[in-house]
Amino acid sequence: MRESVSIKEVAKMAGVSTATVSNVYSGKKPVNDDLVKRVCDAGNKLGYKVNRIASQLRSGKNNIVGVLVPDLSDPFFTSIITKLEELAQLSGYEIIVANSNDNEKTEQGRLDALLSWQPAGLVIIPCTDVIPSQLLGKGYVPPFVVADRVSDQNVSDTVVIDNREAGAIAASHLIDLGHRNLLLAASDLNIFPIRERCAGAQDSVARFGATSDIVELGSKPFRGADILSNWLDSDDRPTAIIATNGMTTLAILACLAKRKVDIPNQISVVGFDDYLWMSARKTSLTAVSQPTSDIANSVWECLKARMAGEKFARKKIVLSCTLAIRDSTCPLV
Repeated sequence: MRESVSIKEVAKMAGVSTATVSNVYSGKKPVNDDLVKRVCDAGNKLGYKVNRIASQLRSGKNNIVGVLVPDLSDPFFTSIITKLEELAQLSGYEIIVANSNDNEKTEQGRLDALLSWQPAGLVIIPCTDVIPSQLLGKGYVPPFVVADRVSDQNVSDTVVIDNREAGAIAASHLIDLGHRNLLLAASDLNIFPIRERCAGAQDSVARFGATSDIVELGSKPFRGADILSNWLDSDDRPTAIIATNGMTTLAILACLAKRKVDIPNQISVVGFDDYLWMSARKTSLTAVSQPTSDIANSVWECLKARMAGEKFARKKIVLSCTLAIRDSTCPLV
């Protein structure tokens, strides 16, 4: 097996100094475009890979930030990651992403892997309401920010949305349209934001003397569609359904499409998370819109300050959602 390519080999092929190669890959000093191209072409031909650990030892500084999320198939989490990558790059950091697959044991293993890099900071979206135990122990724990899901333990900065408000604005919109029999499509009621969104919707329902039911669909859209279909077979059909996240939105649409239910004339639907495809449909979706860019900005600014050594009281940043009203909801006839 061939040993790894050295920086000297890249420099020799590119006809430049090793310092120039180092500056190209580290970004510490500006290098003109012609030299950058020569170095990168040489590195690609030789199969050169930057040794991040060696670079860390030489500089005494780690520019790695770890991000752990519950489900990379969920566009909400990938939207947060995309924005974090952009912000991190502007600040001279690199992002490593890990996916816990909504499994606590997997979460522990992925977090151990991230911590083995001794990152400068971490962004954690736990798969439960509890902060992973590794972040509460005696080993190496960098500054970290918890997003989206909140633990009862006041040990970190947090960035969340007002989940009760999010559920309330969805339910209030439907009640204003005359709906009095609502179904709340939860993914997992063991998760704090989902419980709060349902509670906010139920608060609005109770104030107007309406009724509501809750059905748990899980995190897999097609499995959720089957669960919802079975529920509709055995219970009185609601006049409107509210999703509590992006995955339950997809489950609702898949179920109603299979049953050939007309939206909104037979059932009004409020989705959750607002993506381009929701307005690109023939029947565009009314949806609760999370401020993903603001969430990522708040997370990064807080983490960046902690990584810089700033001392301040733990922050709990709460952001508000909006409701994008489109064609999937209509007045009850």
